[in-house]
Amino acid sequence: MGLMDGLEALGLGGLGKIKIFEEEKEEKKPEPEKKADKTIQEEDILLEKQFECSVCDRKFKQLTVRPNKVRPLGQDSILRPIYKDVEPIKYDVILCPFCGYAALSRYHGPLAKPHRQLIKDNISANFRQMPTECGSTLSYEDSFTRYKLALLNSVVRQGKNSEKAFICLKTAWLIRSWKDAVREDSLEKKKFERDVAPQEREYLHNALEGFIKAMANEQPPYAGMNEMTLNYLIGALCVELNENLTDGARVLQEVITSTSTNATDRLKDKSRDLLIEIRNLMKKNKEQ
Repeated sequence: MGLMDGLEALGLGGLGKIKIFEEEKEEKKPEPEKKADKTIQEEDILLEKQFECSVCDRKFKQLTVRPNKVRPLGQDSILRPIYKDVEPIKYDVILCPFCGYAALSRYHGPLAKPHRQLIKDNISANFRQMPTECGSTLSYEDSFTRYKLALLNSVVRQGKNSEKAFICLKTAWLIRSWKDAVREDSLEKKKFERDVAPQEREYLHNALEGFIKAMANEQPPYAGMNEMTLNYLIGALCVELNENLTDGARVLQEVITSTSTNATDRLKDKSRDLLIEIRNLMKKNKEQ
């Protein structure tokens, strides 16, 4: 006997076999929409910031990268940060358009009076004032000029070897990023390969020379790097240039055998890989 039997008199006999509880159907949840990766435009990461020149005391505005706006995707073997869509390294030189004083943001700040005078006598006296308006972005060519000025200023004011080496390293990083940005079929590509690309090796060579001198005459940190990181970088530059391989092998071995907390497992693994490359290069060089 069914639960609905007896309702026929009410004309509802056809519903006698109706189910009381419907079978629950598995509800399909709509799949979340996949958000397309938004391409970051260079203008999106920039802001105008006011600076005061450490040499002439005049105020000026310059484009700089917004804090925490970009994060590197990784690094190459010589510690160059790799970014998607944009290259913030272009904006790391602070340049006074009035007197020509330029420095990496890491080193921009008060200067001792003798250093100010050195800049005034050797750079500002001959410097042609630049436009003071901020553009929308910097070209690689303009940024390259700024890095050259930063290096010149560091040399003139007798900056530390580690500072000059770091400027050279970052200039080489800039050249690599510039190379990635140049279209293969463009006239700019030919000009870049002729005039700019050959300078990458020269900047890396000077970076290596400066860091070796800094390791011998300065105390850490070296341009923000601890001793183990600098040892690794020196080894990486030796491999990159196929130079000073004996020195490179020695400093990499120091990283591998170090008990310092700065010698992380990742850094040791990278140093082991480089040490193998150095041994292969030494063998190859010997055979030639």
